[in-house]
Amino acid sequence: MLSIVIPVYNINCYPLVESVLQQLNSCDVKFEIICIDDASTQSFHEHQKFNKINTVTYIYLEKNIGRSEIRNLLLSETNFEWILFLDADTLPVKNNFIKKYLTHIKNFPKKLVAFGGLTYDKSALTTNNSLRFKYGNSRESIQAEKRNKTPYSSLLMSNTLVHKSVFTKVQFSSQIKEYGHEDAVFSYDLYHADIAVTHLDNPVYHTGIEDNSIFIHKSKTAVENLWNLYQKGLINPEINKLLKWYFKLKFWRIDTILSFIYSRFHLSIEKSLSKKNPSLFIFDLYRLSYLCLISKK
Repeated sequence: MLSIVIPVYNINCYPLVESVLQQLNSCDVKFEIICIDDASTQSFHEHQKFNKINTVTYIYLEKNIGRSEIRNLLLSETNFEWILFLDADTLPVKNNFIKKYLTHIKNFPKKLVAFGGLTYDKSALTTNNSLRFKYGNSRESIQAEKRNKTPYSSLLMSNTLVHKSVFTKVQFSSQIKEYGHEDAVFSYDLYHADIAVTHLDNPVYHTGIEDNSIFIHKSKTAVENLWNLYQKGLINPEINKLLKWYFKLKFWRIDTILSFIYSRFHLSIEKSLSKKNPSLFIFDLYRLSYLCLISKK
């Protein structure tokens, strides 16, 4: 009935699998857990335990295929009609996490895509990860009632239940190779296919909180990927706030000023973003100014 699929890259996914497995074993449901490691450069000895669990399949790829294509590969390995996507660096917040999804399947079988939500454990906050934590806690940790007001722009595949029939209309885009916005493209494709997205309060903790310097670098990569996706026609500015603001600034002819600001001050801005209490407004301005810069190249 239920396939749990987990893309893995340089993350120990055993704590997640152990937590989910414990909940599944207490439910009267047929299930499988499939983990595919996308050519990680790190290995974890705990992953060897999967060989002794007949309901868990662990596959290691010799070559990295990217964040979208690995999800398509995970789909091809599933045997059940309902598929729960979980990121390897997550953990269920409550011990009725699986039961809540099973209740949703029973009561709302025609609601084919359901995002359970993401949250952050305050004890994980440090000075070194202050930017990623603050961004996630402010922008990603949102109650279902609010997410349901803009369902397509609030979807993350880190904790999402999808009926297999959805993928006869929509697949994850194989054109996305770099980090960033693959969820937004998938959501945009769902919108075009007229497949509704619903939101639940059934969150997981995001445990993989990067240090500030790593998050800043990944954010720049995500901005570059966003611009490439827009140029390929894979994403609409109407469902992406960064693109929407970029075109407003371009219309007002302020994009050149922001491009200059990035070129001149990006190092000092990055330093301020690495402090104990970084400003998300400055972070937005930083990403926006970088988008203005690369759009001119």
